Amino acid sequence: MSVNIQESFKKLSMGDKIMLIAGPLLLIDSFLKWYSYKACFLDVCVSGSRSGWQSPGALWSILAVLIGVLLAGGIAAMNFANVKMPALPQGVTWARVDLGAAVAAALFILLKLLGESSHLGYGFFIGIILVAALVVGAGLNFQAEREGKGGATTSSM
Repeated sequence: MSVNIQESFKKLSMGDKIMLIAGPLLLIDSFLKWYSYKACFLDVCVSGSRSGWQSPGALWSILAVLIGVLLAGGIAAMNFANVKMPALPQGVTWARVDLGAAVAAALFILLKLLGESSHLGYGFFIGIILVAALVVGAGLNFQAEREGKGGATTSSM
């Protein structure tokens, strides 16, 4: 049985599409410059940069990136590989789990920012935007679920 990826993508809810794109982009972004610095003493200058995988606060950005990858991976597995997600306890839905995970990723990025807010590089700002996109996508699915539109039935994790 062959899966037409383009047709499967078109059938996704808007929230799933946003998360499916933002997750891998966050992984790519994590290798960019999240912090950059330049120090000069007399006539000698030293400059460098740090990615999302490096200090300061590496744990927080790594956790946020892993959450983004898990969200996108769950959506991809369910919709392109026909993986069935396990049943959750009564009252818990995958849309709620996704929203909680996306909010946790946003909090992790905020913790990284609070730990060191000077010398921010362009990668950090892109990361903030991508984590916000994860929250928006998960929020759209949660809202669709609450309104009974069933838009979150393809939700991940």
